[in-house]
Parts: sequence; structure tokens; C-alpha cells
Amino acid sequence: MSLIDRKTKLKARRLIRKQKRLAESVSEQADEELNRLFFRRFGRLQVVKRFVAVWTVLVLLLGLGALWQVRGMDSFYLTTAPIDGGVYREGIIGTFTNANPLFATTSVDTSVSKLIFSGLFKMSPSGQIVGDLAEKIDVGERGITYTVTLRDGVYWQDGQKFNADDVVFTYKTIQNPASRSPLRSNWQGVKIEKTDDKTVVFTLPSPLSSFSYSLVNGIVPQHILGVVEAEDLRSSNFNTVKPVGTGQFQLKALEVSRGELDSRQERIALVRNEGYFGKKPGLDSVVIRSYRNEDSMVKDFDGQIIKSMVGLSSVPDTLEDQELVTLQQAPLNSTVMIFLNNSSKLLQDKKLRQALLYATDSDSIRKILSYNAIASDSPFLKSQFAYSPDTVQLPYDIAKATATLDELGWVMGPDGIRAKDGVPLSLRLVSQSLSEYASITQKLQSDWSALGIRIEAILQPEADIQVNALARHDYDIFLYGISVGYDPDVFAYWHSSQADPNSSSLNLSEYKNSVSDIALEAGRTRLDRDLRKVKYQPFLEQWREDAPAKALYQPRFFMVTRGTFIGFENGYMSSATDRYRSIADWKVRNADVIK
Repeated sequence: MSLIDRKTKLKARRLIRKQKRLAESVSEQADEELNRLFFRRFGRLQVVKRFVAVWTVLVLLLGLGALWQVRGMDSFYLTTAPIDGGVYREGIIGTFTNANPLFATTSVDTSVSKLIFSGLFKMSPSGQIVGDLAEKIDVGERGITYTVTLRDGVYWQDGQKFNADDVVFTYKTIQNPASRSPLRSNWQGVKIEKTDDKTVVFTLPSPLSSFSYSLVNGIVPQHILGVVEAEDLRSSNFNTVKPVGTGQFQLKALEVSRGELDSRQERIALVRNEGYFGKKPGLDSVVIRSYRNEDSMVKDFDGQIIKSMVGLSSVPDTLEDQELVTLQQAPLNSTVMIFLNNSSKLLQDKKLRQALLYATDSDSIRKILSYNAIASDSPFLKSQFAYSPDTVQLPYDIAKATATLDELGWVMGPDGIRAKDGVPLSLRLVSQSLSEYASITQKLQSDWSALGIRIEAILQPEADIQVNALARHDYDIFLYGISVGYDPDVFAYWHSSQADPNSSSLNLSEYKNSVSDIALEAGRTRLDRDLRKVKYQPFLEQWREDAPAKALYQPRFFMVTRGTFIGFENGYMSSATDRYRSIADWKVRNADVIK
């Protein structure tokens, strides 16, 4: 038993010694490999570091060189330029009530209507009639018939095809007294006939040389409005939220902000009409915001909520020196006048009206404006062929003004106000609440007060002007601007038939004179320019004598823009909406493009 135990122990010891030698051998091999693979190479680490650093620097230099070369090539091959696309945001002083061109009157209304609806014709910067929905117009020998040929391939924004039925419907609706369109006075007695889908013939009761200029208003769709009764047209949702035209843009959304009436805003969003028959605008969309006053509009302009401002009376001083702010401007074929209401109790006296004209210093008034305005001194513009420099309004003459008032028996009182038979010489002047008109009003108050004439001045927002002054002639004196246009046909402003304030007439002085009426009728019914000028002469002479108004100046259209704004065409304009005649070329953003 002991022998077995001894042998077992010896065998175990030999096995342990063998495993120990094996472990020592493995450890020696591991040490040798570690020494060979790591410790012997540790000394080469600095060389490796230098190698890596050199390659890193080389790669960086190559990258920087490539970047520099690319930037150099960009400046050689690329340039920053205006491009199509983007949203044009415009602010306008006024209110939005109606996009229908048969009823649009406010500056916001007419702007929206101009973008959505097309007319048969439109005006060029030089004052020429050019085709829009129409291809051409042929005038009969006597100047009574006007044959209009329509353009092919025009579609309404709902996909329906435009044709002569729409034209006939539009003008017959204007003629219908139940529709109460402000355009009606120009269309009384005109016969409108469709000869085929492309041709419409207008037959006038008598020759009218300026008739072509009546064909620039927007055309409305018969297939939509034809089922609406004429008396209901003004309340149709077509006018506000569902207008359908043939113009360059179509309505996307209408939003009205909450709040008081004097601070409420309308936001009208329009998108490009992809089916437009003419040159399509580069702009993706147009957003028009209405403002009740200039301060709120300027605030949004400063906050870059809007890109441009329309309807300001002057450029705010805070914007004049800003590098990115630009003034776009053009002269208007309009005139600002002081209209004397001939139906007013005191102003029925022609001599008193003459005294007011003598007391009005037009030159001094123009000097208080922020720009060099073109002087006006006649019912015609100086650029019109009917203008006569020898027959203009009564001049400024303070001595004659004083003598005339004395002669009429208006006696200066202790309070500095003249009176006659116990009645003070006090007149109510109404104008629009624009800073330009406010400055003129203050000037008139000061100058006339020195002669003993008291002026009660009332400045109203455009909405109130439309309701009170223009619709009812609720004033003694009205300071306002009227659009005369390219043709000297001023029948609407001075003919006796246009003096009724309850018929949306534009005879703002309610001026009535038979001699003037005959001359105005004769001047507009002749086609020859030289003959027309002769026919208008008695009107000019009578107008000077009767003193129904004092012409002051020819205003300008201007808009203030910020940043990129390219493509504005600044030829003569008949109205502010003529700014849109070049909107197809407007660009409001920049990008890098290949040279």
C-alpha cells in the first residue's frame, strides 16, 4: 500500500515539474514577441508622428487650394442676379370691399381687381390703347361703331372658355341701373351686340372720340354672374371670396383681422394663374394687406412684414436714408383740385368763388410738397392737346381777393371773420386723411383766415370719403385728386348732367353751365384733334369765368420698396393700378446664376 502511494507521489511531482517548465517556456516566448513587436518599435514612434503630420498638412493644403479654386471659379462663372419666384407683399392705404371690376372703387379694391380680371384693352406707358382680351378694334367712319375682335384661347380661372357672351353681359350689366355700377354714366345709350363668339360691336348714339378708353375695365364671367339678379350683384360672394377672372393672378385666400374698424386689416392672398393667356408673371404669389393709416403700414414695413407700400402721401423721413429702401415713382395723368360746391348756399355766388381762387396761392402750395409736382392751372392737363396756355384759371391775386370780398359786402368782424347780414363767412372743407392733403388744408386755412374766411377742415379716411364726399357731395369745398386720363374728355367732371350727387356722378363741383355743356359735347364727338381743340375753347373760357374749382398740381404715383425689386415700368400712368402693367417682369429675390 505504501509502495503504491510513493509511486503515485513521484509521478505527480514529475507532472507538476513538466507543466512548470512548459509555462516558463510560454512566458519566455510571450516576452520575446512583446519585445519584438512593441518595445523594439517604440523608438520609431517619433518618425511615424512626423510622417502622419506631413501628410495631414499636405491634405489640408490640397483641400484649401481646391476650395480657393472653386470659389475663384464661382466668381468667374457665377453672378448674383434677380430670379423668378417668391412672394411679393404689398401694403395699401384703404379698405377692401369688392374685387368685382364693375363695382371696385377703393385703392385696395381696384388693385385686387386689376390682378384678377383682364379688360378688352389696356394702356401702354406712352398712352396708347393696346389689346388685352381683344386682338384689335375697328372704328367706323362716323365714329359711331366700334368693332372689337376677341383673342383666341382665353379661359376663365375655373376652366370655362371666354367668349363674346361675357363681354356683352359685362357691359349690359353696367348699363342696368339696378346693378348700381359707378361705370354706368359712360355707357348710357350704347348698343352692345355679339356677331359671333369672337366679335362684339358697340354702337354709340353719337360719335365719341374717347370711347376706346372706356374698354379698359375688367370683364366678368356671364356663366357665373348671369344667374344673379342685377340688384343682388353687389352682395354676391363672387365679389369678395369667389372672384373668377382671366387675369394674371387668382384669389387663394381672404382674411379679415378682428378689432376696431379704424385698425382692422384685410389680407388678400393671390397666386399666379397658370392658365393665363399672356406672359405669365415670374412671381409665385402676391399678398396685399390693407391699412387704415400710414403709421401702421410703415410699422409693418419696418418689421419686413410687407415689401412695399402704396398710398403714402410722402416718404417717411426715417426711410429716406436707408440703403435697401427704394422709391419707385411715375407721373399720373391726374390733377389735384379744390372743388367749390356750386350748390352750397354761399358758393352759389360766382364772385365769391372767384375771390377764393384769387386768394389761393398754387405756387406756394406746390412748394410744401415733398417732390417737384407738375403745375396744373386748367381742367385739362398740360400734356393734352386741348390745353390752352392762354385760357387758364384765375391767378393768385390777394388784392383782387380782398377787393372782391369787400365789394360783395363781406365785412371783417372783430373776431377776424367776415360776415354778411349776420351770416359768418364760414365754409366746410373736406379732404382725405393723407399727410399731403393735411399740409395743403393747413395752408389754405392760414391763407384764407388772413382774409377773414373761416374754414372748418374735416379729414376723413378713404372709406368715409367714398360714402360722404363722393357719393353725397357733403361739403362746401372738396380737396381731392381726379384721374383725367390720356384723352381730354372731361365730360364726366364738368357737364351739367353729371352734377347729381345721388347718381354716383363725378361732377364734384356740381357745376352747371349751358355754354360749357355744348362745348363739352362738341369736343367729345369729333375725331379730328384740331377740330376738337377748337370746340373745347368755349368751355375753357366759361370755366375760367365761373370758377368752379382751382387746379393745383399733377400728382405722382410712388411706392416704397425694400430689398430686391426689379422690373417696375415708370411711364405715365392714368391711375395707381397701372403699376401692375409690368408685374409679369417683377422680380423680388436674388440667386447665384451662371454668367
